[in-house]
Amino acid sequence: MIEINDTCAEDPPSADAFRMVLIVGIGTAVCTIGIVLNTFLLLSLRHLDIFRSNLLYLFLLASLDILVELCFMLIFPSSLVWDYFRVELLYTFWHIYIKYVSTVGQVLIAASTLLIVAASFERYICSLSSSIQFSPQRRFLCILMVGASALFMKGSVFFELELLSLPHCPPFQNLRLDLSEITRSESYKTIWMFWCRSIFNVFLPFALLLLLNSLTITNLNKLHVNGFQSVLVEKRCQSDMATFSTPEPLNDCVLPYCPLMSTHFSMPSFTTTDSFCSSDVRANLCYYHLLFRMSDIALFAQMPALLRRNSEACAARRRKRDATRTLAALITIYLLTNTLNLLITIMEFINPDVLGSLGEGWTYKYLADLSSVLTISSTAFRLPVYFHCNRDIRAQIRDFAKSCFIEDGGKKKKLKKLSLPIDASSSIESVL
Repeated sequence: MIEINDTCAEDPPSADAFRMVLIVGIGTAVCTIGIVLNTFLLLSLRHLDIFRSNLLYLFLLASLDILVELCFMLIFPSSLVWDYFRVELLYTFWHIYIKYVSTVGQVLIAASTLLIVAASFERYICSLSSSIQFSPQRRFLCILMVGASALFMKGSVFFELELLSLPHCPPFQNLRLDLSEITRSESYKTIWMFWCRSIFNVFLPFALLLLLNSLTITNLNKLHVNGFQSVLVEKRCQSDMATFSTPEPLNDCVLPYCPLMSTHFSMPSFTTTDSFCSSDVRANLCYYHLLFRMSDIALFAQMPALLRRNSEACAARRRKRDATRTLAALITIYLLTNTLNLLITIMEFINPDVLGSLGEGWTYKYLADLSSVLTISSTAFRLPVYFHCNRDIRAQIRDFAKSCFIEDGGKKKKLKKLSLPIDASSSIESVL
């Protein structure tokens, strides 16, 4: 806090009825719902072995969402409440913590966006082939890079804000939040604060998510033919197994005793004379018939393994479809809720004076508030997306809900510790 002897002047009021309804009413309600749902999601996922699977992205994203929603409520609704209702205590506390909370919120928002990009990139790599997978070590390295990038891009916000104290001024005029000396550099303000952050935090993630989502769906469509053929193989194996289990009755032409088998064989009856079924012919037919029967027996013995492998392949393809559908829904929600923010940023690139002149600046404030509410709403409704799109998570959430709210014989149901498989055939088909 820097003490200065400056002229006392109160900032013009920034809170009106529309902003109170939009930010304090709707924004706070959305954040509250988001905190409850994301907390419930975290408690559900803790029964899964998330650190060895790509469910780690979901766990971290839910954790970041809770912190982002808390920061939103501490920054925007609180400032409007003390401004509209003139709460001096809240006014003082807000100016004390705003520098720290704003920095943390900016870093968390950037980290959550980059985390979705990283999950989308892993999903794209795994869609190239069913044998490709991300090891836990690579996933941890990717997450560390996400955190470092977010801290590098938005950590400097802490040094761009400074709190000015005017002790000689009356309440609501004795504290002032201003930009620091570093932001008065035109090159820093234009190149770093505007161009670099707008490109790397708005335009680039938007374009990458759109591109990666399209490429992932294209790759999976190419692999759809192979998956359909596997389904046909499984149906054929099941049909053959049913056929082998109910052999057809033997015909009338009874063969003599075959030394290679402990039973007599029957061959199809001939329409010619009985002399055609001579002993030599019968011996040759017995030999070939024995070979066919032995191959049938060997194939029948392999049926359980073949069906099990095909069943596992079907489950893996189902997980991949669920994972792709989940990620596609997440990306779609992100793109829709951030479109207004993208348009505002484009307008700031083209002609920032136009936005400031609309409705004496109130239109720009309303659009910025609506953009903030839309952005925070994407963090609040991830659990309904997971529940609708992913069968495994839906089952886990239901089990956790039953263990919390449904009593069985006076005792709550205790969930078992679940673990996702991490072998090559199944780890890539998890959630993200």
